Amino acid sequence: MISNIFKLYEFNRLPAGCKQASDDTKRKNVVKMKRILFEYGITPEDSIKAFSRKYRGKPIPEHFAQFDSCAVRMAKSLFTKGWIKFYKAQGIDTSFFANWVDVQLKPVSIRKFYPDERERELIERKCGALRNTDLELYKGYALAYGLGLRSSEILRAKYGDFWQTETNRIIRIWTPKGVDDGEVDGIGFQDRPCDPAWWNELMSFKTSDDGLIVPVIRNRITRELPKFLREECGVTANQPLHRLRKYAGHRTMRQNDNNPFIAQKVLGHSSVEMTTKIYCGLPTVNAGILPHENN
Repeated sequence: MISNIFKLYEFNRLPAGCKQASDDTKRKNVVKMKRILFEYGITPEDSIKAFSRKYRGKPIPEHFAQFDSCAVRMAKSLFTKGWIKFYKAQGIDTSFFANWVDVQLKPVSIRKFYPDERERELIERKCGALRNTDLELYKGYALAYGLGLRSSEILRAKYGDFWQTETNRIIRIWTPKGVDDGEVDGIGFQDRPCDPAWWNELMSFKTSDDGLIVPVIRNRITRELPKFLREECGVTANQPLHRLRKYAGHRTMRQNDNNPFIAQKVLGHSSVEMTTKIYCGLPTVNAGILPHENN
């Protein structure tokens, strides 16, 4: 049954070195697949043969992509090369997944980040004041703006994830998005170098290695902090907290001779090309001489 594929995908991990989504992302991918199949009268109790059905002569993913290619891209994640190999190892006939494997989707457009100095200054002033009024939200801000963590990474981060080498301050991100640098007890992780100033600031609040850095209910980070950024800092982006991560990437490049490789490692991007596309930004225009200044 289709439901068995969902279970295999959600509750298993590919071998170390294979790109794979976090557990939260995998759940979202399954939800997308269920919704798409529902539109064509297919349920999780149907045979996996249903994945090969067509609608009005077109494969289901190709037809649905006309209306929501993003949803198809997420659902298609169940059938990456790594997962197809995994299903085959379980004795599953993967030929029924061909339509999903072969569907061609438009490439995702990567939005360039353009910093706004007025916005940045307001964020630093308003969020900095949280240090004295709401320490937990301040630490959430510090993890996003200072270290470039995503909201899901903020909620999982522990003081025990911080460590250091002779030259670097590091945070270990468990089950990172799409990239695994290593694995411990079957769980993937990624080590990211940090801005030492923000790393030290967060470590100054350390309670214990096992303690969460931001020990709050999920809504405080996913709802309250974004609301604060909108109402107090004037952030208009659709994802206010992710906007802080973008500022972290921009600041990292600016402070390190515009080196995208360093920003890539700090943010945990899968490639330096992605970092470059996001943070190349506008060129700096040198000041000219006004006509009347020549006289």
